[in-house]
Amino acid sequence: MVNTFDATKLFNLNERIAIVTGAARGNGRAIAEGLAAVGVSVVLADILSDELKRACQSICGRGQKAHGIITDLCKPEDLKKLVKQTIDEFGRIDILINCAAVNIEERSENYPEEAWEKTLDVNVKAVFRLSKLVAKHMIAQKSGNIINITSIGAVRGFPNNPAYQASKGALQQLTRAMACDWSKYNIRVNNLCPGYFRTEMTKRSWSNPRIKAQRVSHSFLKRWGESTELVGPVIFLASDASSYISGNDLFVDGGFAKTGLVED
Repeated sequence: MVNTFDATKLFNLNERIAIVTGAARGNGRAIAEGLAAVGVSVVLADILSDELKRACQSICGRGQKAHGIITDLCKPEDLKKLVKQTIDEFGRIDILINCAAVNIEERSENYPEEAWEKTLDVNVKAVFRLSKLVAKHMIAQKSGNIINITSIGAVRGFPNNPAYQASKGALQQLTRAMACDWSKYNIRVNNLCPGYFRTEMTKRSWSNPRIKAQRVSHSFLKRWGESTELVGPVIFLASDASSYISGNDLFVDGGFAKTGLVED
C-alpha cells in the first residue's frame, strides 16, 4: 500500500488568523512576529499603545499582516471590542495566544490584597473571559486552537511570588477544563510553559548577577532563553503537527522544571 500522507503541510499556518495578547513587547511580540512570518494574519493586543504601534509597524514593514488593538484585559468591553474588530477585519479567528501577564513580587506574609486581585484578574480571569468570547466563534466554525502561556512557576516553588504562582497553576488547570469542554467542537487548548527568558518582566532577575547565574545553574542548557525560541513551539501547537495534542503542557525552559541535583 502506498502511503499518501503528506508531511510537508504539517506546519502550514498560511492564511490563518491569530490574536496574541501581551504582544507589544517581550515574548508576546516575538510570538506575534513569528506567526506573521509564516503567513498568519496577526492581531496584536496590548495596553501599551506606543510599543504596540511599533510592533505592528515592524511586522507590516516586512510585508506581513498585522493589526494592533489597544486592549485593557481587565475591561470586559475591551475584550468584546478585540474579538469584534478581529472578526470585522479578518472574518474568523483560528488561533488565540493568551500571553499577557503581570508579575508582582512580595513576600507571602506581606502580600498586598490589590496585587493579588490584579494578578488573578489579568493572568486567569481575563484569559477565561477572552477564551469564552473567542470560543463562540471557533465553535461556530468547528475548529480552533488556544494556547495559554503559563510558566515553570505553575509547577515549581519559588520565593516571594504567591499570586503569580497561584495564577499560573490555576491557568494550567483552566486549560485542561477548556480542552475537555470544547474538544467536541474540534477546538484544542494547550499550555506553553516558558522558563527564564530575558524580558521586561524578568529584568530584576537578569540584572542581578547572582540571581542570573543561579537561574542558569538550574537549567540543563546552562543559559537563559531567547524570546524567539518560543516561536517554534507555538507554531507546533498551533498547527496540524500537533493535531492529537490537547490539554497538555509543553515546557520550553532548557530543562529547568526537570532539574534535580546540578554539578557546581
